[in-house]
Amino acid sequence: MRSIIFASGKGGVGRTSILINTGLVLSSAGKKTLVIDADIAMANIGILLGVERAPINLHHVLMGETDIKDAIYEGPGNLKYVPAGLSIERITKLDFNALKDAVKKLEEYDFVLIDCPAGMSDETQAAILSANEMVLVLTPEPASLANALKVKTFAERKNVELIGFILNMIRRDRTEIKRSDLESVLDLKCIAEIPEDTEVRRSSALQVPVAIRAPHAPFMRGIKNVASFLTGGAVVEVKAGKSFLARLIDFILGRRT
Repeated sequence: MRSIIFASGKGGVGRTSILINTGLVLSSAGKKTLVIDADIAMANIGILLGVERAPINLHHVLMGETDIKDAIYEGPGNLKYVPAGLSIERITKLDFNALKDAVKKLEEYDFVLIDCPAGMSDETQAAILSANEMVLVLTPEPASLANALKVKTFAERKNVELIGFILNMIRRDRTEIKRSDLESVLDLKCIAEIPEDTEVRRSSALQVPVAIRAPHAPFMRGIKNVASFLTGGAVVEVKAGKSFLARLIDFILGRRT
């Protein structure tokens, strides 16, 4: 099992959308994949998958009330996920350090992808330490780079393996920091460049992932590169052949499993 945290430092860089769609590509390609919403305060994975309330979620796991395996839900395309709770009433009672032990129980999966909170709070640090590997997600702007550097420094001090970064929301604007410069400053390989794509916003509004709603969107070309990198360079393709309506029906039925 590979446990990989997707971290950014800065919010608003598209980290959660990248994680969900990467998970969908991996699971569609036959890899047993689980995504965990460790962004306790925001809890977006369930919302983006169209499931806004889950009776058992990561909050219950971090309070010691249930095992993480009881908080796993069936998503589309054989993707499994652990949502965070939407309520903040008991958030001060959560033991964030319990996440690391919970992740260790998931050995049956090929990939466990963890969505990391923005910032460098105790919650963020505990999420980072729950994984063995890290992928940084950033946009080509100074603020995003500065925050990514802080996260990278912490991960290195804690011996979390940094395997590369994803450059998201590229517009090919003159003001953007070049990929080569980012690789030099971060001393990391860029594993994928993903263009800014209106399909991401539309899919978010419809609560249907881009991999299902628009699998051939420019955004998805970058996502497939991420998945290919994680599988060791193998070409990863989302299973095709169904219409959008058929995929949507499958998604809705999967949501209710």
